[in-house]
Amino acid sequence: MIYLEKITAANWKKAVLVTTDPQRKRPLEEEWMMNSAFSMLQSVYEPEWESRLILDDEKAIGFVFYGFWKKKGVYLLCRYAIDIAEQGKGYGTKALPVVLDAMRRQYGCRDIYLTLENENKRAIRLYKKAGFVPTGETDEGEEIYVLSVKDKN
Repeated sequence: MIYLEKITAANWKKAVLVTTDPQRKRPLEEEWMMNSAFSMLQSVYEPEWESRLILDDEKAIGFVFYGFWKKKGVYLLCRYAIDIAEQGKGYGTKALPVVLDAMRRQYGCRDIYLTLENENKRAIRLYKKAGFVPTGETDEGEEIYVLSVKDKN
């Protein structure tokens, strides 16, 4: 029987991945992460996640998706992207502390985690420069990194 079903927290991922592409390529996956449309919809149906546009004055320069990673019980910087037209201008380095500060203010967290594919050398350099270190763990083939705030005492 064919029927219509309201899109809910239980089925939104299935709905957003419907494609007319005969090769069934994942139409929402960027080179290193899911795109912002997927992330925005995810944050609607999974309220532990936040989607934010990154602006420089009034110009949109990027997108970030972060929140509470239930699987590990930690706060995760899940997706961070600078628009292709704005790459190479230093925005990745300049915006990252703004994102991390927003996460710490919003959640009161001391540690922030992220996961990276080992082939994403550019991102690895960026995050290591910001103080992220590998934990020695992996998740779905990606290495887990953490940035910890040290006591100033």
